[in-house]
Amino acid sequence: MKSIGRILHSIGPLFILRSKKVKIRDIGVEAYVGDKKVGKIIELFGPVENPYIKIVATRGIKNRNSFIGKDVLIR
Repeated sequence: MKSIGRILHSIGPLFILRSKKVKIRDIGVEAYVGDKKVGKIIELFGPVENPYIKIVATRGIKNRNSFIGKDVLIR
């Protein structure tokens, strides 16, 4: 698994991250915090060098704010 960044914000059903290294082909990939699936990457935006990542949360995730500051991984 590869770390793509840390969760900065939880807004409604979305998580916003500042990326480390992510590529366009990673859109649509499932995202995890530890072994728990938290959602799917739906958009990259912002500066080309270090874009932000928008993840739509998986249904059933409770207390989304508890994920702020956690590393997000992809396979």
